[in-house]
Amino acid sequence: MAKNKMYIQTALKKATIELLLLKLLNENDMYGYQLSQELKKRSDERYTLLEGSMYPILYRLTESGYISSYEKKVGIRQVRIYYHLENSGRKYMLSVYTAYREYISLIEYLLESHEGDVYEKLSELYE
Repeated sequence: MAKNKMYIQTALKKATIELLLLKLLNENDMYGYQLSQELKKRSDERYTLLEGSMYPILYRLTESGYISSYEKKVGIRQVRIYYHLENSGRKYMLSVYTAYREYISLIEYLLESHEGDVYEKLSELYE
């Protein structure tokens, strides 16, 4: 049972990482480690984001023009790469968030519905 729970949590996490990263970058420019630590902190250490999951998403968002990156020197030799949310990224984040909320609403309805129920708001969600 615990193995199934881990699989489900991993799948749900993969589906929301992009949205969470965009949300954080909407608040402030951040570097990779800072992003992962901020998610961990805000979740009371229940959400851990590994670099192997995060960086491919950051690279894809950069290639799409939703975020940009810049280097900032933080020590004698250390340079951090900060990520910045572009205006196109804000619009994208809002569209992803809207789609996420609509989908969650549909899933919640389906989980709570009974045979014969009519979901009247379904057509409103996809208008």
